[in-house]
Amino acid sequence: MKKAIPFIIVIALILCIGGGAAWKFFFSKYTPTGEKLDYASALGLEKDEYSVTLNHELLKDKKAVNMDGRVYLDVDLVTDMINTRFYHDSSENLCMYSNASQLMIFTPDQQKYTVRTWDKTGWKDSADGDEGYAVVRSKGGSLYVAADYITANTRMDYGAYTDGGNNRLNIQTSWGEEEKVSTQKKTPVRYKGGIKGQVLRETEPGETMTVLAAYDDWYNVATDDGYIGWVSRKAMGTPEKEQAKAPDFEEAVYQNIHRDHKINMTWHQVMNKDSNDSVKKVIKASPGINVLSPTWFYLSDTEGGVASTAGRDYVSVCHKKGIEVWALFSNEFPSGTDRVFDAAKTDQVLGSTSKRAKVIENIMTYAGDSGIDGINLDFELISQEGADDYVEFVRELSVACRANGLVFSVDNYVPVYTSYYNRREQGIVADYVVTMCYDETPAGSDTPGPVASENFFTTGVTDTLKLVDKSKVIAGIPFFTRVWSTSKDGKVTSFACGMDEAQSYLDKHGVKAQTQESTGLEYGSYTSDVDGAAYEIWLQNESSVKNEMNVVKENDLAGCASWKAGFESGKTIWKIIAHRLK
Repeated sequence: MKKAIPFIIVIALILCIGGGAAWKFFFSKYTPTGEKLDYASALGLEKDEYSVTLNHELLKDKKAVNMDGRVYLDVDLVTDMINTRFYHDSSENLCMYSNASQLMIFTPDQQKYTVRTWDKTGWKDSADGDEGYAVVRSKGGSLYVAADYITANTRMDYGAYTDGGNNRLNIQTSWGEEEKVSTQKKTPVRYKGGIKGQVLRETEPGETMTVLAAYDDWYNVATDDGYIGWVSRKAMGTPEKEQAKAPDFEEAVYQNIHRDHKINMTWHQVMNKDSNDSVKKVIKASPGINVLSPTWFYLSDTEGGVASTAGRDYVSVCHKKGIEVWALFSNEFPSGTDRVFDAAKTDQVLGSTSKRAKVIENIMTYAGDSGIDGINLDFELISQEGADDYVEFVRELSVACRANGLVFSVDNYVPVYTSYYNRREQGIVADYVVTMCYDETPAGSDTPGPVASENFFTTGVTDTLKLVDKSKVIAGIPFFTRVWSTSKDGKVTSFACGMDEAQSYLDKHGVKAQTQESTGLEYGSYTSDVDGAAYEIWLQNESSVKNEMNVVKENDLAGCASWKAGFESGKTIWKIIAHRLK
């Protein structure tokens, strides 16, 4: 027995040591940590910087900053995610905010700012703008906008919190239904889910927070003071739906010009002043139109110059017939004896606040001299990088048009091609938004196809109506057809022509077009006896116009616009359009 005692002692010691290790392991694994998170380090915050939570989402790559006791937000955050009417001109190092009648222009770190308005003679600047603080500040090569100024011009709530050096800015601009939950006892809000997640802070009993998601025993929550974290479901009550209450805010009012009749507009291609003499012929051939849009104005250089082929007599002829003139203004540039759209040159003009101002002064001078009723803006091939500059130009031009009593309409290709054109904003600041529901298969395509299939046209309209009120939407319908040729070696080319000309090619080759189920258009093809090339034609004709105008009528749109005068096949087309605009 005595010999066994040492053995028993050894076994007991092993059990004690093992049990202690097991207990330590158990304690380590299953005991919640109380370790506090170094919030500033975790989020990479420097002194006086704030993390930003927007609509219960922590924006890890965005910061706010405290300058002289006032909170400022990164300008890109403001323009991209909070209020798109704030605009940053990086080329001239300034920021802007516009409303229906004024442009506020802020120079960084200056308390006073410029208020720009339009009078009969041009832009008028006043340097008396003053909020009692610098609206825009600079720091570390970046610009920041005062949160107080943003709130004064946006339906927005924000709160700044600095407890324990954990600087946070909590912003809300969305006011839908939310799922709320309250704590039943004190419990930690953890940076990550699980009992080993570092602690952001302790909650108080009865504190309410927003549930973002639920996983196993944890809720992902947003606290009212700007933390996004995790809480144990065991410490919480039952979540309940609740409607977020938006703050009182008076939205800017944009007084628009609206005609009390449907718009029947056609574009008239005028490449030189002599072409204006054809206006009487166009009017005679287009019964029922109430708006003509001659292609008069275009950019002449990259410094803000504008060229014109306008003629006052043209306007006089139209007015005598009860027809308005909404002159087209394009971002075409002179190229030899022609004009061409140029995205790069357009960006050079629109990216400069001073150049935009010059363009608008020039176009308003031409508008006054010619006596037109409106401007039809037709800027195409805008790059995604230049979209913010373009939309700011639309806002600024709207201010001048509004002050001059000019109808302001803006042309767009279908949303699927140009979603970044911000049609929602266009639908607020412009009087009419034109959706050009064509060029489904553009001229340079490697594959032949229709100008505007039934589905393409309809989708272009319905997608626009998701963003713009129907009372402002004008559908652009094509009078042109593309004739496609595929050579023996597979090279694809095309050219555009009018309805009658396109039909004549099929007639010449004895081809009777058949309605194609996939496109809803009459289609014909043939092989050339001359070069052996295969030709394909999807006709724009009476049948297609009927279908397109049915879409206009069924959606109760503001009207239609047709490209272009002279490409239609006789007055029957105009009867179809007039009948469906009643």
